[in-house]
Amino acid sequence: MKQAIQWAAVCGLIAASVSGNALAQDEDDAGMNIFSVELYACSYHDGGGPSDLENWTGKWNDWADERKIESYWAYTLTPHYYGEDQNFDFIWLGLASDGVSMGRAQDTWVSQGGALPAEFAKFASCDAHHNYATMNIKPPPDDDATRVVLSFADCNVAEGKTWDDVGPALNAWAEYRTANGSQAGMWVMWPAYGAGSVDYDFKFVTSYRSYESLGVDYDQYAAAGYAKADELFTGVVDCDVARSYNSVQHRSGASDD
Repeated sequence: MKQAIQWAAVCGLIAASVSGNALAQDEDDAGMNIFSVELYACSYHDGGGPSDLENWTGKWNDWADERKIESYWAYTLTPHYYGEDQNFDFIWLGLASDGVSMGRAQDTWVSQGGALPAEFAKFASCDAHHNYATMNIKPPPDDDATRVVLSFADCNVAEGKTWDDVGPALNAWAEYRTANGSQAGMWVMWPAYGAGSVDYDFKFVTSYRSYESLGVDYDQYAAAGYAKADELFTGVVDCDVARSYNSVQHRSGASDD
């Protein structure tokens, strides 16, 4: 079922909440129920580093302003909690409110990128470029934060279970977290393009405004949350150990009308 997920069916399974945040759902806009997210996994060349990336993203943002790319958000992620299989230095995460907006931004990049791709290639290269259909299940605080902690876990649906089982369990988990003071945002990301033959069904993504905020959920999970998680997810879905990244926003978009 890895690549056989039917997005039209999935859209109706997870209820979305309203928020002004880019990754939260707008229940009044049917075109906002699925976001398009792209991830580049990149590594620095010898001699390259974060300062090169920071300088380049400034130029890229000016370039995007000049071309009025208004419906694309951009972030860079650097690893914080990770394993030995972490084989890149940073991630470029770009998101658009829908597939058309993503396509429009990519058409502009492909046809009008100018010197920027070559300038990037001087200090880094990207070995992977994936696209994910993404849905919000718990909105983050609407406080315009530009630096957040993002955690990613790869998840598989249990044999014999379907999204009719997974969707309600994820909704119930979001409601439980909210009732217990969690400020986390939560998303589900289904692989769409570029990932090849993946060994997971979806990525479960959690955001926090700080590591202290993450620690609040950490302590609550240790005290009682694990029992709720077992109740909801045992025999339904299984996720690996999450990786966490420091995320910095470089561009804030606006949803297309």
